[in-house]
Amino acid sequence: MTIDVSLRELPFLAISAGAAALPAWTDVPPAAALPVAILVAAQIRVRRHARRA
Repeated sequence: MTIDVSLRELPFLAISAGAAALPAWTDVPPAAALPVAILVAAQIRVRRHARRA
């Protein structure tokens, strides 16, 4: 199994920065906003390799 994590392009980083700052402006708890911001900013690929016989 291979897991690749990389940052996305600039528009997604700007959106995730806004999501990370959301708790400062609203009543959203940081524990809810930060994971969403990370998922928006990161590109995650999971690949499963087949077994060789």
